[in-house]
Amino acid sequence: MKLVLLFVFISLFQFANAQIPMKRNPQYNQTLSPYFNERISPEKNLKINPLYNWHLNPYSNAAINPGSNALINPKLNTRINPHFNELLNPFRSLSLNPLMNSNWTGFYLFDKEGNHLGYYVQGDQQVLICFDLKGKWTGYLVQTDNKTYNYFDLNDEWTGIFACTDSDSGVNLFNREGEWTGNYAK
Repeated sequence: MKLVLLFVFISLFQFANAQIPMKRNPQYNQTLSPYFNERISPEKNLKINPLYNWHLNPYSNAAINPGSNALINPKLNTRINPHFNELLNPFRSLSLNPLMNSNWTGFYLFDKEGNHLGYYVQGDQQVLICFDLKGKWTGYLVQTDNKTYNYFDLNDEWTGIFACTDSDSGVNLFNREGEWTGNYAK
C-alpha cells in the first residue's frame, strides 16, 4: 500500500511540474511565439537570424565556435562540462531536473505549433542543461557570449546546432546550415 501511495505521489508531482504556466505558454500567449511575434521571429527580424548576421553564426565567427575557442569547448574547459563539474551534472545534482524540482529556472522548449518538447534548465550562468518531456537528460547548451549558445550531446560533442537569443527572453534554435529549425525556448 505504501508503495502504491508513493507511486501516486511521484506521478502527481511530475504531472504538476510538467504543466506550463499560461504566461509562458505560446498556445495561450501568442506574443511568446516567433510565428506570431515578428520581433522574436528570425524569419522576420534579420538581426537575430544567423544567415544574415554573421556575428551570431559559429560557422562564420571563430569567437563563438567551440572548435576555435577553448573557453566554450567542454572538452577543453571542464568547468562548463557536466561530466566533470558535479554542480552541472543532473545525475549528481537532482535539483537540476525540472520534474524533480518545482523551483527550477530555465526555459520550456517548443516546436513551431507551440507544442511542448522539453526543458532547458539553468545549470549556471553559462550552461543550460537540456531535458526531454520525461525528464531525461539529452544534452546541454554552452553560452558563447550574451547572444548565442552551442548545443552539445552527452558525449560532449558539438552537434552543430546552436541557439540565438530572440530579442526578448528566449532563444531560437538553428541547424548546421544556420537555418531556423522552428524550435524555440521561452
